[in-house]
Amino acid sequence: MKTNSRREFVKLTGLAAAGLALAPSLRSFGQEPDADGAKQPGGPYPDNFRAVHDSMIKIDGACPMIAQTLNPTDFNMWIDGGVNAMSLTVGGGNKGEELTTKLLSWVAEQIMTRPELMLIRNTEDFRTAKREAKLGIFFHFQGPTPLGWDLDRVWLYKGLGLGVLQMAYNTRNPYANGITERVDGGLSILGQKLVKACNEARLIVDVAHTGMKSAMDTIEASSEPVIMSHANARGALDSPRNVSDDLIKAIAATGGFAGAVAYPAFVSKKKKPTMEDMVAMIDYMVQLVGPDHVTMGLDYDATTYGVMDEAKIEGIYKQMVDSGAWDPKAYPPPPYYYPAGMELPNTLYNLTGALLARGYSKEDLAKIWGGNWMRVTEKVWDDPNAKAIHDEEEPFHKH
Repeated sequence: MKTNSRREFVKLTGLAAAGLALAPSLRSFGQEPDADGAKQPGGPYPDNFRAVHDSMIKIDGACPMIAQTLNPTDFNMWIDGGVNAMSLTVGGGNKGEELTTKLLSWVAEQIMTRPELMLIRNTEDFRTAKREAKLGIFFHFQGPTPLGWDLDRVWLYKGLGLGVLQMAYNTRNPYANGITERVDGGLSILGQKLVKACNEARLIVDVAHTGMKSAMDTIEASSEPVIMSHANARGALDSPRNVSDDLIKAIAATGGFAGAVAYPAFVSKKKKPTMEDMVAMIDYMVQLVGPDHVTMGLDYDATTYGVMDEAKIEGIYKQMVDSGAWDPKAYPPPPYYYPAGMELPNTLYNLTGALLARGYSKEDLAKIWGGNWMRVTEKVWDDPNAKAIHDEEEPFHKH
């Protein structure tokens, strides 16, 4: 049941002013192996691939890097890659209330002092970001740690710009079990109440990093679409962090989606995945549930090769393993080389070129890059009493 008084409080306070049969590959990527055996990008991509990429609204649904580096220039990588909006991780994992507040404060300063950035609160804001050539930001908790045991904080963080709340981050918490936890337990009673609170507050519920039983319990408990912001298919690559075909199908059945991840160990057994490996993973997921239920949740973080010096990356890895947040079976030691041609977010347009070369239409790519996100945000975030608009222009930007 929706609670109007709480919804009006959030509004008034203004706290922070499916299956698809794809055509066969149209052309090979024409790549040559480097010294390590990994293929480097070389095309050929269709001649118009940059124009197609630039025409679409593009949303990266999992972006933990910036809250780890606190480097203001890192936003430029997504801007250079042609991304229009990003789901910025500002809480979850080992980030409790105090650290989350510091991260939110820092990001708020960036948004309010940099004209190229804007806060995303509703579906129309994605179109505004595209139209005004801004990078839109909405907040993502990779786990409910900042809530403590207090479900009223769901409303606080929603008012501050939180758009997506993940039920767990690999390990057990008071609400749910993580995907690499020793026991595959389901939602607790408090976890069931958390799902209902998110539905009432119009927060998107995310089951990335969440154990199978907890994820299925979440789907059963939710009255709104459930998403998996960033996870690949175990049917394509057997990794403890990848998820079953059955779970991806169950998420699609809610009207939600699964976001394809570029983290190398979830894409390929090779140390340096190729662009073909990344496309093959996306292809598998699209064949499984159709282009209406797959998105991009690329998951570039501070351990990505080239972001920090190796000593810092090794320190982060040791801390994550020692804390139990990362199981070495799922997270092998660094360095982490993201797929060739999209090693960093500043060349994400190459992924569009590779998918076009694979045979994807621009209409399906527009769904995968942004349209599916916008369908879910319109259902969950937006005021149901507001006038439905812009069906004719989604998800392409009209020049």
